[in-house]
Amino acid sequence: MTIKTFQRKIKPFEILTGAQVEAIHRGALRTLEQTGVQFESKRALQLFEKGGCKVDYDQRRARVPAELADTLLRQIPPQFTMRSANPDHNLTLGGDGLTFAMFSGLRTVDLDTWDTRVPTVQDNHDANKISDGLENVHGSTSYTPYCDFVDVSPVMLLPISTWSRLKYFSKVNRIGSAVDSHIFEIQMAQALGVDVYAAFEASPPLTFSEAASDCGVAAAEAGFPVEAGCGGMMGASHPATLSGSLVTGMTEVMAAAVLTQLVRPGTPMIFNSFDIPINMRTGAPRFGSIAISLFQVCWNQIWRSVYGVPVMNGGVGPSDAKQIDFQNGYEKGIGILLSALSGANMINTIGGLTGELSYHPVQAVLDNDIAGMIGRFVEGVDVSDETLALDLIAEVGPIPGFYMDQAHTRKWWRSEQYITRFADHLPYPEWLEKGKKAALDYARERSDELLAKYKPAISPEKDRELDCILADAESYYRRKGLL
Repeated sequence: MTIKTFQRKIKPFEILTGAQVEAIHRGALRTLEQTGVQFESKRALQLFEKGGCKVDYDQRRARVPAELADTLLRQIPPQFTMRSANPDHNLTLGGDGLTFAMFSGLRTVDLDTWDTRVPTVQDNHDANKISDGLENVHGSTSYTPYCDFVDVSPVMLLPISTWSRLKYFSKVNRIGSAVDSHIFEIQMAQALGVDVYAAFEASPPLTFSEAASDCGVAAAEAGFPVEAGCGGMMGASHPATLSGSLVTGMTEVMAAAVLTQLVRPGTPMIFNSFDIPINMRTGAPRFGSIAISLFQVCWNQIWRSVYGVPVMNGGVGPSDAKQIDFQNGYEKGIGILLSALSGANMINTIGGLTGELSYHPVQAVLDNDIAGMIGRFVEGVDVSDETLALDLIAEVGPIPGFYMDQAHTRKWWRSEQYITRFADHLPYPEWLEKGKKAALDYARERSDELLAKYKPAISPEKDRELDCILADAESYYRRKGLL
């Protein structure tokens, strides 16, 4: 199966004026220079200082001159290509391309009772295999599909997650870092000869952990792309206002970008937003909120118009719904559509259900259809002599003219439409006759089918090499007293 990426042929949707874009952009540069960003890594601070930034080691804070930040941001490539285990799944990010990635969930969910449980490592393998067979799924984030496993120590979760994806998901993967996990995740990618991109994400407000900066620096040194990400809670770890949250989030990812470019100039990067408003009634994140889309539409517009760099949206990935139901559909569908229309290059959404709390491969099957529909929309309308069909219209004429038997129809109907695979499109009598199946029923059947048909993309030798690196990780953490 060759995956299909989508090319946006319509003008990206924008909601900010030029003056508003500039106010937010300049606000972020000012905050980066005057307030600065805290880095828990001494090495990161030394790299900032060497690069011409003002560093306060007591506060662990780096302040970056606005001119330096702007110069470094402008050397980031507008797009880049990544190698996958299956060459048919190599992926170009940036420009007018639109792609979709798996989201993550802490637990799996029972589709009959909607109770959750901690998944097994085999559950993770199976979920990867199913998404590997979905044509509109182009990549994955880290700690995905699941970020907790039965009988697995927390320190081994990320190494096992990447090990599982590199074995059973032959598309682009992101690596994350917790307690040096990036060391082994990079080794796994190098063993397979594939590219991964590294999560270099803030701990808001305006702070980066040592693990995050170590991961970003190591990936840049190894020649891999880096994802700079913000993930504030509006009203808690970021300001409650959208514009204030945008300034804070942009400041954070600008700091990550500056450090990455100081390590290796021209390192490809993608800029991720995962800002979520707080439900002030409960204190919990409000997934599925329209405020997330407002933030991300602005985010996409600013980064595309000012720097022309690839952008990623993760905040629209999950819903607040606890079931695969109407709420889940509209919260995810509206958010994904607005991200796609406003210029996102990668949208992290496939398989995510409730916040970051649950994931299910059947949800991934349904999300694959949403991705296909939205991807078809952004491809726009082809207007040419052949599609205008003036000669055909003249030939067919009025009634009893008929287009179903025309060669033109046979050629064009599939590409002009997007036919969802897992929704109910049966005429009502046939629907009754075939058992009154709903989209969830079809998706469950397709999930089982994809799992049964799965074929690995890597050789047995490479598979064993991954196992050896995972064993090295386990030994490393045992020596450190973490296992």
